[in-house]
Amino acid sequence: MASAWSLPKEDYFLCSICLGDFTEPVSTPCGHNYCKNCITGYWDKSDVTQCPMCKEKFKRRPKLRVNTEFRDMMEHFNRMKLKSGDEMVTKPGEVPCDICPEPKFKAHKTCLVCLASYCQTHLEPHQHLKKHKLIDPVSNLEDRVCKKHDKMLEFFCSTDQECVCFKCLKDDHDAHEAVPLERATQERKVLLKNVTSEMQVMENNISTSVNKLKCSVQQSKSTSERDMEEIDDVFAALLVFLQRKKDDLIELVLQKHKTAETKAEDHIAQLEREAADLTRRRCELEQLLQSEDCLHILQKCPSLQNLVHIYFSPPLTQDVSDVSQHIHAGMVKKTVVRIEKIAGIKMENLLHDVRFSESCEVSKQVDATTQLDTDDFAKEMSSQTLDDLMLIQQNDGVNVTLDAYTANSKLVVSDDGKKLTFRKSWLTFPSLFNRKFEYKPFVLATEGFSSGRFYYEVQVSTSQYWVLGVVIESINRQISLGPGIQDGAWLLYATGDQYFVNMSYPQQPWRKPRAQKVGVFVDIEGGEISFYNVNDRCLLTSLVGCIFTKLTNEKGFLHSITGASYSRRTKVYPVFGIYGDDPGDSLVITPVDCTTREAKNVMGI
Repeated sequence: MASAWSLPKEDYFLCSICLGDFTEPVSTPCGHNYCKNCITGYWDKSDVTQCPMCKEKFKRRPKLRVNTEFRDMMEHFNRMKLKSGDEMVTKPGEVPCDICPEPKFKAHKTCLVCLASYCQTHLEPHQHLKKHKLIDPVSNLEDRVCKKHDKMLEFFCSTDQECVCFKCLKDDHDAHEAVPLERATQERKVLLKNVTSEMQVMENNISTSVNKLKCSVQQSKSTSERDMEEIDDVFAALLVFLQRKKDDLIELVLQKHKTAETKAEDHIAQLEREAADLTRRRCELEQLLQSEDCLHILQKCPSLQNLVHIYFSPPLTQDVSDVSQHIHAGMVKKTVVRIEKIAGIKMENLLHDVRFSESCEVSKQVDATTQLDTDDFAKEMSSQTLDDLMLIQQNDGVNVTLDAYTANSKLVVSDDGKKLTFRKSWLTFPSLFNRKFEYKPFVLATEGFSSGRFYYEVQVSTSQYWVLGVVIESINRQISLGPGIQDGAWLLYATGDQYFVNMSYPQQPWRKPRAQKVGVFVDIEGGEISFYNVNDRCLLTSLVGCIFTKLTNEKGFLHSITGASYSRRTKVYPVFGIYGDDPGDSLVITPVDCTTREAKNVMGI
């Protein structure tokens, strides 16, 4: 068989222009060979017709013809190169033939009897040697020889889990169980096949899980993008709503100020007219005083006396100064601060829920939102009430004291004005200044409120029948029937676990757990009174749209729209009552608990 060294050098059969095998080889007059297309393209791009190798110039472009002999030689060389492909020189990592001289060819087989590797040429003598065992070429044949007996390792000792030669079976492994390497290899292959099968199953499972996770991540990404868009839309709508309400508020305040300014200007014009008339008449009187005609003075004085009697309106100094007061800005600031606090609490709760919730839990919660029953809704409202009540306790708590002079004869007020007790017998001494409630077991607080917000708490656990609320200062205290809203009373009655409000208010009695302590919150400008079960921190009821105060005259109305003091507005007073036949029942006014939310969480409230 021809070897690689009997063939021409490979570089001789490469075109020097394209550095590839010749295609349609042609020869130049100087004797060099090129691909026909290569040399033609080279001359087309050059101004001089010359050989790329020796740079010999030609006066005219030679007429090129394919060198058929050289082409046939190239084809023959390629066929021989393909035929001798197995006897190529070894590359790094390949097993060389032990017989070939340098350079060695790649081994085709390894003989375990000869302990040598052979290329295809040198392997031919072994084809007829049946006792020689050929395997795929391997290196490090010394590892296959027993170092003790210098024999091939042909058996596998199952006891010691090692390969041994046949002499080892007679020496160190006489009583051990040994099998030929082929059998041990087959058994090991079966085991490896089972392991690989299990690994394949695990790989498939992992691959499936990875694909699912990738799909889940992609879906989560899409969901997150939709969530971001929806959150942006929600907050954008909220900003639009707040902007619209701000515009409405500004428009309303401008209208009020414009109306107040118009009335003030009219009043100023009227006073200026009166002042001018008064100046004119004063000048007439001064001229009369300068006269020395007694008869003239006496005759003119009666008619002038009638003209001097003028109605002096109260000075408008207070009204004008009140226009400059920023009462509306103060109301807005106070309300916005409260809204900001409430929104802050809500956003903190939302951030906490999002931070500590798993995606699966969030998904379940989102799916369950459409299936909330009444109890779940009540719990949600109770949680919201918890935040609102805490905010009220921190900002609107007041100190309330009972007014003993307004107490019904069946009621006893403690010396400190904080405890109200019911007694069986009636007192018979006359009322002082007609301030007492004659027929209803009520008592008022010492302080009334004409504006703003206030909140107080009352311990009701020691009374079976009680009533709490507010009344206007002008309420008829000799009324024999239960006062209604039309009488200026907003009251909550309790009988054990049953509650109801003024009978004139369109609401039926309802049942809730019996309260131990009740909080009463009143927003005069907002027209709201709410009653809270302080221990359970839930809302018992809330009355809205209430009109607590009325201005006493038209001048007071002008004061209100111009930002004047509310001193002329009707006051509302906290009212307390115990009814029934149980002596010893009592109500106790307790300090408002202003503990912060963080402290309540620590204490487990």
